[in-house]
Amino acid sequence: MSVAAEVASRYYSFASCRELEAIARADAASRSETARLTDLSAEAGFTAPATAALGRASAAEASARLTEQAARCELDIQALVALSGLGAPELKQKLPTAQSIRAYTAPNIIATTMPAVSRVPAQALAQRPDVFGAAREVAAASDEIGSAEAERYPRLTLTGSVGAARGRSGGVVGGFDTWSIGPLALTLPLFDGGRRAANVEAARARYDAAAASYRASVRQAVREVEDALVNLQSTQDRDADAQQAVHGYQASLTGTEALYKNGLASLIDLEDGRRRLLAAQTTLALLQQSRQLALVALYRALGGGWTPALASPADPQAAVSAR
Repeated sequence: MSVAAEVASRYYSFASCRELEAIARADAASRSETARLTDLSAEAGFTAPATAALGRASAAEASARLTEQAARCELDIQALVALSGLGAPELKQKLPTAQSIRAYTAPNIIATTMPAVSRVPAQALAQRPDVFGAAREVAAASDEIGSAEAERYPRLTLTGSVGAARGRSGGVVGGFDTWSIGPLALTLPLFDGGRRAANVEAARARYDAAAASYRASVRQAVREVEDALVNLQSTQDRDADAQQAVHGYQASLTGTEALYKNGLASLIDLEDGRRRLLAAQTTLALLQQSRQLALVALYRALGGGWTPALASPADPQAAVSAR
């Protein structure tokens, strides 16, 4: 479960990185073309040298951003190489392109539908390794109490045996059964200096500690599930606004570019439009990555995902709702 979650996290990080790299590449190409046209205009005497310098600086900044983003993607690939055991060339062939990443949707490894995602069966938490281990510790501590209590009372011990024997004498084979009973032993724990009573108290203390640890594990599990659900809901609620912001800034930049080509807008206006669009596109890509990582966090919090088949038939409506 941990390995699968880590691989998924790294994969989604790589997918987001490729998306950001595509955005940075398109931005760099646009700025480079603007710088080229501005230089030509400055050489012809239609544009001030300072404006041409601004265009070249903007293109250089975009190129540096693209180089940095590409390096980050390479780091994600190296992390996936370490996790998967595949060679870098083979892994790169298996990884999708930026275009297919844009259309990628996370698999429904968790049977939850937004916005009705605030209820997760409590039985799903029992499969978490920490909760399962804590539950077994409670059961073992309870058994220890029973054993310690039994040591405080008299015990009867009866020994004996039952068996069969075969013998041969003068060519005649004979068989007979044997059995014995005794002695009968009686153990009376009358004077032990309080040792057995202390053992019972110690067993009860261990049980209380195990129960407290179990409750803490369950509370932590519930918190992690609720945090993941909140993050999923938040990313979905912000997705429409982020997409609308990208569309709006894209339309604004298209209009500003038309004005700039006709001499009705300055290069500064054009750069401001590009920065706003770049920030909106980056926000949208990171928001989609956050949603994928929230799904991974929910998968981990539930101890490996959940499907309706894991719900108990006796109590299918049980859900995590309060601590």
